[in-house]
Amino acid sequence: MRLRNAGAKNPSSWASSEVTEGIPQFARFLILKSLFDIAKSTYDNITMASDFDDEVEEKYDAIKDIVGEEKLLSFLTSYSKGIIYNVVGLLDEGNQEADRDKISWTLMKTDENFQSTGQVIQGLHEDFLEFEDEIK
Repeated sequence: MRLRNAGAKNPSSWASSEVTEGIPQFARFLILKSLFDIAKSTYDNITMASDFDDEVEEKYDAIKDIVGEEKLLSFLTSYSKGIIYNVVGLLDEGNQEADRDKISWTLMKTDENFQSTGQVIQGLHEDFLEFEDEIK
């Protein structure tokens, strides 16, 4: 029920995998959905980009005038997905220089009290490319 409420088109396959394989699929689904929501929030991303570049809106308008708003928004959404896919890889793999740095990280599932369940959330890249087909 929670997967369906969260927007999963095929909640039973996610839930079955969580039960039979012990993979925290609901947590994985929520992370991937949140990342896709970010990628599709083009106007919010442009607004946030203005914190890093005072001229971003003027640049956006100039490009929009040349290629049209529909193409520009489509490009920016695809570009955002590319960036997020790289972030997903970073979350999945941890620090590539862990031997040198003597530190890495992992994404862990927590309970409602924010206590670790001990379940590692990984393999996000495996579902990311096709994830858009999984959400309503």
